[in-house]
Amino acid sequence: MQKLFIKSLSRSLDPKGRLMLPPEYRDGLYAEGGTGAFWLTAYYGRLVAYLPDDWEKITEQLSRIPMPSPRLSHFKTKVMGLAQEMLPDAQGRVRIPQSLMREAALQKDVMLVGMRSKFEIWDQTRFDALELEDVSDELAASGVTISL
Repeated sequence: MQKLFIKSLSRSLDPKGRLMLPPEYRDGLYAEGGTGAFWLTAYYGRLVAYLPDDWEKITEQLSRIPMPSPRLSHFKTKVMGLAQEMLPDAQGRVRIPQSLMREAALQKDVMLVGMRSKFEIWDQTRFDALELEDVSDELAASGVTISL
């Protein structure tokens, strides 16, 4: 798995809703012949940015579900319907569409969170409000052992 987005940092949106991507993220978008493009969608109160090949795999998998429950159908509709292909401008900025800003409740200050092959964009206040809970049972059930 590629480690393209490993740094997390705070940023501010400009008045037009543009986000200046850090140089490390821009480098990741162009790594291994990338075009700089990525797909941005929203779920669970945040935005998630995927590289084009990864986004293609996600949409293929979601499209293969033959008869989704209404709940899953709504999830598919929202995640796929809100998705936008993004391409940074010459200064490394992307303009986040209003629909995505509303869905993630983005204000001026945001937190970019590197997640190796993808990254998340959180409203800073929402990110700060996240509480760490005891998830040791879930980690163990997933086969994850972390020495703390």
